Amino acid sequence: EGWDVELALKRLAKRIGGTVAVLLIGMLCILSPQSRAADKAEAARLGLDRRNEQRVCEHVAAAGLAPQPLYFDPLAGIYMRRWEAGRSWSPTDLLEAANLRSLARVLRRLHRLPPLGKRFDPAAALRRYAAQTGTEEAAVLAQRAGLLLAELDRSRPDYCLCHNDLVSENILSRETVHGRDLWLIDWEYAALGDPLFDLAVVVQHHGLDPVRQRLFLEAYREGAVAAGDSERLQRQCDFYQCLLDLWTLRLQ
Repeated sequence: EGWDVELALKRLAKRIGGTVAVLLIGMLCILSPQSRAADKAEAARLGLDRRNEQRVCEHVAAAGLAPQPLYFDPLAGIYMRRWEAGRSWSPTDLLEAANLRSLARVLRRLHRLPPLGKRFDPAAALRRYAAQTGTEEAAVLAQRAGLLLAELDRSRPDYCLCHNDLVSENILSRETVHGRDLWLIDWEYAALGDPLFDLAVVVQHHGLDPVRQRLFLEAYREGAVAAGDSERLQRQCDFYQCLLDLWTLRLQ
């Protein structure tokens, strides 16, 4: 009595690592109705689709862009993957030109995969966050973001599979027999959308200066930046900032 099983298993996982400890913690989650109910409620509030997430995780793992799922129960909101030695990036990693080029290569590979999954609906995300916040400030942000979306919709690119949440913590650097490699993790927002939105999250969320922004875009386009790319990327940066501000208001 009084023994915290969850804490004990987490300590065990940290100590031994590997698949066994991950599966033990996963089984604890499966047996807990509270965790299942909490995930369902939060997933609904965020507009997440766990079945879509499962399909995407399997798709990108097969392409070598992410860890292979060990267990996925979309109804319960449970996802387990093998623990892998590596290091999640921090914002300072994105200051290095070599890292930006490496990330650009990974994004090209991602965006060239056969399209799979549902479409990203940014307008729905705006409405959802604004409604959940319910303030005048949120309404103004949503209106401004809606105008940016209208401008972006005038020249839609071909949709491709996008991560849509490329904050530094979701970029995992690991050493392999072939040298350093990058994986992307946390695919719950992944959907078909504008590839430049992925770049915009990296640029805007981490405050990349114009020089690094240009280097990143040129690396992604392999030196062949198309007419209008820079302007579209800036609009996507502005849109992402509105979305991020709404998210922040929602948490207050």
